[in-house]
Amino acid sequence: MKTNPFLLSLPVLIAYIPLGAAFGILAASRDFSFLELILSSLIVYAGAGQFALVALIDAKAGFFEVFFALFLLNFRHFFYTLSLLKELKELNCLRHYIMFALTDESFALLSTQKSRLQNLCLKKKSFILFLLCFLNQMYWIIGSVLGFLFQKNVRIDYSGIEFSLNALFIVLSYELYKQNPNRRILLFSCMVSLFALICVDKTYMFAFCLGFGIVLFLFGKKYV
Repeated sequence: MKTNPFLLSLPVLIAYIPLGAAFGILAASRDFSFLELILSSLIVYAGAGQFALVALIDAKAGFFEVFFALFLLNFRHFFYTLSLLKELKELNCLRHYIMFALTDESFALLSTQKSRLQNLCLKKKSFILFLLCFLNQMYWIIGSVLGFLFQKNVRIDYSGIEFSLNALFIVLSYELYKQNPNRRILLFSCMVSLFALICVDKTYMFAFCLGFGIVLFLFGKKYV
């Protein structure tokens, strides 16, 4: 079966354009320059981290405050690399960019394509993984630029655009559910997330789910 990186990345395209636009609108409304917007999407490229970055800079936070907040917010990305370490070790120098570009959506997309890519030759696999991550970042940059330009030139109501991130995770979770041979883990994770939504304060919800996921990964595989 032929693997087309563009077709595989379409779910991310559909979400990243409006979500990137939401970031561009926010950045423009906080007096970010066009160059600052581009550099943020090129160098930081952290989705929620970029939204937080704009808020922190707008609040005149110090360098260490910004660093610490973004480090905690994006700490989960370390685990993305660890879970794909075996695959990344096999790749050529392109793996460095792939590790940099492992956002939530790129990681979920690569995870759903593991079985499809494992029979490809190393060179082709490296190129496809690189292209998937590269396309996703380009979608984000395009969305950011469009949002920035719209905010500067078009005055309309943009409320609700941030829901595109939720919609993307729903699609990717469903794809992962279909392809994961051990569906009990995914279903159990959904139950934990629902419990956290109802019973855990929103301030600690992400930390709770992340911590529970780590414990499950380390100790609970044989039981779930």
